Amino acid sequence: MPQYMLERLRPSDNDSELPHLCYNPKDHKIGEPLRPIVSGMKSPLAKISTFLDQNIRPIFDQHTPYSLPNSMIFLKHLKDYITTSETAMYTFDITDLYTMIPQKESVLAVCEFLGRHGYKKIRGLSINTIKALFLHVFDNSYFVLQLPGIGLKYYRQIKGGAMGSVCTQVLADIYVRKWENDFLQEQKQQKELYFRFRDDVFIITKLTSEQIERRLTELNEKDPNIKITWEGGKAVDYLDVTTTIEIPNFKTTVFRKLAAQPYVLPFHSSHPKHITQNIPNAAALRATRICSHREDLRVELDKIRIMLLLNKYPPGFIDKQMDVSINT
Repeated sequence: MPQYMLERLRPSDNDSELPHLCYNPKDHKIGEPLRPIVSGMKSPLAKISTFLDQNIRPIFDQHTPYSLPNSMIFLKHLKDYITTSETAMYTFDITDLYTMIPQKESVLAVCEFLGRHGYKKIRGLSINTIKALFLHVFDNSYFVLQLPGIGLKYYRQIKGGAMGSVCTQVLADIYVRKWENDFLQEQKQQKELYFRFRDDVFIITKLTSEQIERRLTELNEKDPNIKITWEGGKAVDYLDVTTTIEIPNFKTTVFRKLAAQPYVLPFHSSHPKHITQNIPNAAALRATRICSHREDLRVELDKIRIMLLLNKYPPGFIDKQMDVSINT
């Protein structure tokens, strides 16, 4: 590795500190399970992790067109699809993906991925050096836990992607890419859609329910590190879209989780004016892009108005800002 790059990736002696583990409750799930969160902004590994993500992520995106960056791309593909009476949709979720991926195997998957697509060097670094950097992140994945009334405890993560590490996402994406490839090829042979956003997958099929259940069960048993749960039918929720099968095209509306609360930045908050202007504007723009039917759009815009009124936005201000998006 060149000396200038080594210096750029070297952790700061003054600002570095070990990541801290905390927990956020998943209040939208039964029993409110805890989601582990690691704050690693000042981690000694932060620069290396960011470097790996910034250089591997664009390559993954370039060679993985079915990986969705946002729901707008998802909607574009749905609009081009012609439905029939046999069309069915399924979504499946990969359980605890980032804490379950095997460390060495995921790094090897990255190396295989780069080699398969003809990359011998990344930013002048050999694939072996890239491999060594990923392994360095794993081998030094230490963090601190402090509970009330208990002193600091130090741990090293030995399983799963390094929590709080920027490069964990791309590692998981590439590992899952290898895992899902056979299933993806079957979808392509059947000329059906397959999309993934991180650990959430959406598929369209004309197979019978028994046939697709069998395929998903086989997929669930393919890798002991990856387990999925799925649901399907004539209507499914995926990303922030509820998709319903109508012939010859899908019907789409805005999806909100049951735990979603009608809270946005209060109008009288001490934020710049363009922030409060953008909130109704962005909400209306999202609604007009997602809702495929005029009546559903009207209902969604009414919900947005009520939410904004609850947060003290003046009616005239709401209509003025929403009209900008609706009439664009």
